Amino acid sequence: MHDEDSPFFLNMKSYTHLIALILLFSPLLLKAQGVDDAFINSQNYYEGTARSMAMGNATGALGGDVTAACINPAGLGLYRTSEFTFSTGLQHNFVYSSYYDNSENSGKMRMSIPNFGFVVTSEFSNYKPLRYLQYGISLTRTNDFNYRTRARGMNPNSSMVDAYIQTVNGIDELFDPNVNPSDYLYENYAYDLGPAWETFLIDRYTDSAGGIFFDSPVPQGNVWQSDATTSKGRSEEWTLSLSGNFYDKLFIGTSLGLAHIKRIFTRYYQEDPASPNSNFFNWTHQEDLSDSGWGANFKLGIIYFPASWLRIGAAWHSKTLYTFEENWATETSTTLKDSQGFQDYHKYLSPNLYQGYEFMTPHTFTGSMAFFLGSHGLISADVDYMNYGSSRFSSEEYGFSDANQEIRDILKPTCNIRVGTEWRLHQYFLRGGGAYYGSPYGFGENYGSVKKLALGIGYATEADTYWDFAYELTESTSGYTPYRFYVDGQNLVTDIVQHRWRNKFVITLKVKMQ
Repeated sequence: MHDEDSPFFLNMKSYTHLIALILLFSPLLLKAQGVDDAFINSQNYYEGTARSMAMGNATGALGGDVTAACINPAGLGLYRTSEFTFSTGLQHNFVYSSYYDNSENSGKMRMSIPNFGFVVTSEFSNYKPLRYLQYGISLTRTNDFNYRTRARGMNPNSSMVDAYIQTVNGIDELFDPNVNPSDYLYENYAYDLGPAWETFLIDRYTDSAGGIFFDSPVPQGNVWQSDATTSKGRSEEWTLSLSGNFYDKLFIGTSLGLAHIKRIFTRYYQEDPASPNSNFFNWTHQEDLSDSGWGANFKLGIIYFPASWLRIGAAWHSKTLYTFEENWATETSTTLKDSQGFQDYHKYLSPNLYQGYEFMTPHTFTGSMAFFLGSHGLISADVDYMNYGSSRFSSEEYGFSDANQEIRDILKPTCNIRVGTEWRLHQYFLRGGGAYYGSPYGFGENYGSVKKLALGIGYATEADTYWDFAYELTESTSGYTPYRFYVDGQNLVTDIVQHRWRNKFVITLKVKMQ
């Protein structure tokens, strides 16, 4: 029971809903899928072998690499012998965050297995249309969710609790003296407003005229706000491929992809007074999310040699239909002062929310070209087209019409561009490449876009064994609003702006089997 005469609950303000990093939450109600989830679940940044990565993964018309099974399965048609490949890598993620003119940075290093695969080649004839048939199986990482972020700044205008109270002031039932706020908030807002009520962040009072109002011990503005996140997980694809070589000029391939996404995400938010406060020490809010999904897709590709120096490729990737399972919970704690001036600690654990739902990614169309400069060098390029706005959530238990409409309104068509080159010097191969993955918010937008640069070297032994090395630098800029607090229709909370870099080193062993 809340003590409405306590001196701890004075001079409170207003507050809205929280928007989590990478994940959008419905307004102070349940963890809900939204625009950011649609973007993350649809992203594919193929890693693959060291050769492919060093060339920016521009292998759509080049082929002859197991990574091609994910980009253009016709690329396996260029194999004339069977082959086994295995890749491992070391990566370091660095995030630089700025918030209210204060900067923080954080980093994380880990090992990874970006790819392994096996291709079996069967020779048919030198004079019939079908010359070779290939069967392939591979596992390729398509996205990496391992990172840490940390942001901290002194907000002069508001506290996150102000958004809570702004939301509370819009709930008519809470102004009925016959309604128990604890029961109502637990039933309807068990993950944000309910915990805030149970830990005395907000309370209900009656003024001298009998009117009901809500207040908090947290000051309106002049509070230090810390927002830290930890993310683990990856997306990857098992690819089963079949391709054929016709007349040594036309190559056709198809593949079945079994995609998997696993994410574990924790967000820790804390507020402390910028100057000593008579009623408030600090309060924290932690969100723990884990989700896992399996999906399937189908790919069809073609490569044609109109001349010995030119290859042209095209591929179509079907939509991937995922089935997800998700768990979400929050923990809120406060440290206030009691009537004797001592610290009074409160903690509230929300119930665990389980959701099952389906998600469908957009189609992808890829066009590719590769130019050969004699037997010593080549230049290749790929262009992907996809419309992130066509992705959709669905469920038999939950309605996603609002989320899907938001996706249609905000996410737009975009293109990805990959270029690469390779030069042979006797037994050595020198490689370089780059890629630009367009913003899901449309052409010309920078937010959400990703840039990659890569270099590599390969060595061919005399025993049909190849060693390839690659270094890849990934850079992107993004941001999010930790919460939103509106005055006269204007959000007073600035964005947390994040600059991200990833350094990745990959080594691949490739063994040809005659």
